[in-house]
Amino acid sequence: MQAAASPETTASPEATASSDATASSGARVVRDEALDAFVVSGFDEAARVLREPGWSSDPRRITGRPLDVPPGVLLFLDPPDHTRLRRLLSPAFTPRAVGRLRTRVAAIADAVLDGLFADGNRADLMTEAAHLVPLAVIAELLDVGAEGARVFRDQTPGLVRMLEVAPTREDVERGVEASDEVMMFLLPLLVERRRDPGDDFVSALVRTDELSLEELLATCVLLLAAGHETTANLIGNGAHALLGDPGHIAHLHADPARAVEELLRAEPPVRLAGRVALTDHELDGVRVPAGSRVIVRIDAANRDPRRFADPDRLDLSRAPGPHLAFGGGHHYCLGAALARLETAETLTRLFTRFPELALAGPEPRRRTSSTFLGWSELIVRPG
Repeated sequence: MQAAASPETTASPEATASSDATASSGARVVRDEALDAFVVSGFDEAARVLREPGWSSDPRRITGRPLDVPPGVLLFLDPPDHTRLRRLLSPAFTPRAVGRLRTRVAAIADAVLDGLFADGNRADLMTEAAHLVPLAVIAELLDVGAEGARVFRDQTPGLVRMLEVAPTREDVERGVEASDEVMMFLLPLLVERRRDPGDDFVSALVRTDELSLEELLATCVLLLAAGHETTANLIGNGAHALLGDPGHIAHLHADPARAVEELLRAEPPVRLAGRVALTDHELDGVRVPAGSRVIVRIDAANRDPRRFADPDRLDLSRAPGPHLAFGGGHHYCLGAALARLETAETLTRLFTRFPELALAGPEPRRRTSSTFLGWSELIVRPG
């Protein structure tokens, strides 16, 4: 996920277009004056930035123009703080731990799909399925009940606006308001779990006594904002790709795990990741001074022809290879296994239940975002 910017920075179409033009120019590392950053679009160079030491995820370390971010958020922490917090969170998100959730995730996906065309023969796949599945999973993981699910549903759109590469002042204000609303709901719940812990994820964190109340709140908000949004985008991107070329659906059913990896490579739910150079670096012959802001183009790196044969072709039978859709290094997406599971279960059940599913209505619209790759709506009909 990408670091939030200061209110003074605007998420203008020109800035996004500048980044797109940079990635399509053929240069793997360039200085982009409009973004005041080095843009990295080559796979090997991006992998170095994400995986090697000498890079920070804390945008407050940018020389001359630090960006404000909320304190205590895992996304923006460096070792040793990041290491400590990650160690406490990781056990709940290992592939083995997530695998135990498969039956429940499948039941949630089935329940959501039961109501997909309840009101007629048209439905918005994004609002009526792609967003609902991860929302229900997170609400259950945190054990917040129906009221919590409602609060999360209402506030997530505001929360994710703070995760843009360059949010507007309105984005930041709306994000702060949403964060405050979620924290006000969670605060009494955390106090209750400290007094009477249960078997849920939050209780497990509370029992460690190693997290401050601020860290607990920030972690829950991050799980909601990042986990919900990225998975919803991945489900929507995957569904759109399969609707555009139904011949791939057979590959999805034959090997869902492989299919999801190719969808992640070709249609990553997060386009950008931000880092700060802690020391001077050289990337593809370009000097990146210490303190420089660096933006990794995950979408471009995942289509680097030096790494992937025929990279612009979606091939769900492609042998899985390393991609950067979930980042890399110590900031590799904590919820990657859960996102993969939710996507595989939702898409396979969607196209099993509605084998003739098709796009309907107007041309689908991409969501307006510099950071996220997704659809604002996907109107479909059952056949």
